[in-house]
Amino acid sequence: MNIVTIIKESLYAVQYDKDKIYESEFEKVIDSWQDAIFLEEFFELHKDDLYSGFWGDISIEDAILRTREEAIKLEEKIIDIAEIGKTDRFQTLSTLFQPLYNNPTKTEPFEKNKVKGHHQPSWLRIYALRIDQNCFLITGGAIKLTPNMNERDHLLQELEKLKMVKNYICDEDNFDDADFFEMI
Repeated sequence: MNIVTIIKESLYAVQYDKDKIYESEFEKVIDSWQDAIFLEEFFELHKDDLYSGFWGDISIEDAILRTREEAIKLEEKIIDIAEIGKTDRFQTLSTLFQPLYNNPTKTEPFEKNKVKGHHQPSWLRIYALRIDQNCFLITGGAIKLTPNMNERDHLLQELEKLKMVKNYICDEDNFDDADFFEMI
């Protein structure tokens, strides 16, 4: 596993050893959300979730177009906020990312986070660990068509990646954000 710099001191992403095709998980996720063939296969496989009624009356073709458009905007937003957050403490990645689980009682070190696409509701998710107020480590991303992550294998894989990466960077009890920057 490698940690790749997207924007120095703000945005990092994992590159898993098994996947050397992409420079990072961030690139892989955004690229797959632009791939019409990948999206058609995904929505075809999960059409029961897509047609569940929650997403309205949407065709697979419209879902593909919506995903491709929203992915571009999400990527731009993350990159913009990562840069802005270096000098503006009121617009940081922490204002964009949310804790993975609703209603956390406190911010914990290397907290699991998500960011959603701009369309409300959005099925796009990018998952990351919070290193600091304007520093996040992206571990992956997915299209989430169901209310809970533990209902689909591809979402369970994202939970496992969050856990695995957190264990990888926090292999010591007193590991903190300064240790993270020394590590990369």
